[in-house]
Amino acid sequence: MPRATLLSVLGCCASLLSATVAHAATLRVPAQYPTIQAAVDAAAPGDRIRVSRGRYCGATLSKPVRLEGHGRPRIIGCDSSPMIASSLRVGFFLPGARGLNPASGSRIRGFVFDGEGVSNTNLTPLAFGVFARFASDVVVEHNRFDGTVQAITSTAGDRWRIQDNRIRHLTLLDCTGYCTGGDGIVLGLGLGSLAAPGGESAPLNRSENNLILHNRIEGTAPDAFSAFSMVGVLLLSADHTTLSSNRLNLRDNPAADAVGQGILVSNTCCGLGTAFLPGSRFTTITFNDARQSEVGIVVDGTSGANTEGLLLRRNRGSVVIEGALQPTLAARRVLEPVRAQPSL
Repeated sequence: MPRATLLSVLGCCASLLSATVAHAATLRVPAQYPTIQAAVDAAAPGDRIRVSRGRYCGATLSKPVRLEGHGRPRIIGCDSSPMIASSLRVGFFLPGARGLNPASGSRIRGFVFDGEGVSNTNLTPLAFGVFARFASDVVVEHNRFDGTVQAITSTAGDRWRIQDNRIRHLTLLDCTGYCTGGDGIVLGLGLGSLAAPGGESAPLNRSENNLILHNRIEGTAPDAFSAFSMVGVLLLSADHTTLSSNRLNLRDNPAADAVGQGILVSNTCCGLGTAFLPGSRFTTITFNDARQSEVGIVVDGTSGANTEGLLLRRNRGSVVIEGALQPTLAARRVLEPVRAQPSL
């Protein structure tokens, strides 16, 4: 390409980049917009939405935006909250289907998600904090989740960074009505009518290349509950996931038979009675502390379904691989895993 032509092309690209950067704006809630949803609706892709201290309903994201909380604004359950399964409230919902999500590239930072007290007899608080389907390149960092049945959920999302969040008082819906939850962070498989063509082996339906770093997750199963396990981080047929330096306190409740698992790497869930293949592959689990969990790390399955490319290094807490407690930790009691049942 002649030099003059190359310079013209570079100049054109630089102009476009400058225009894109110049176009990005900061929208302020509540100074300019009374609700987060109003700011999202008014924003252009890439805009920053700065939310000040206060109590706010959540929002549905239909474009990539940077949501930044200042002074720990609290996201609460409202009549106008986004909904899953018609009556389960969500803080920030990134809906997508069949491999597409218009909110890919969003960032969520600095919020408190209030799900304290959520149960089948009280669905007013948030059941879910951040819930996305087929969204990629999303950052969720430096947030706090109080209660909720699933704090952070990414179904078939790629290249997420979930970092420095705190999930407290994690709970579940106990099957007296809805029967789901008990999971702090879920990287799930796209299934059913929302899935892209190709089934569970299609890359568009699988979570790939995600990072889960420096999060603190704690919860305990309710008394007398036994239907499924509680899990700090659940990987369901997810590929190339890195989990590092997380603290996982999924404690034993002597009054409940449900098992508390710090990290669960699996290819079965949701009461579907089937195993999805391939399973979770090329998972890296390092420097996590799950000593306060009933079972620290569980790699589920048989015949290598979830051990392909598995790397475990310098974690604390018990490790169970394909039903066998690892010999160096044989003093810990082994409990038969009960399948997790997240919403995807």
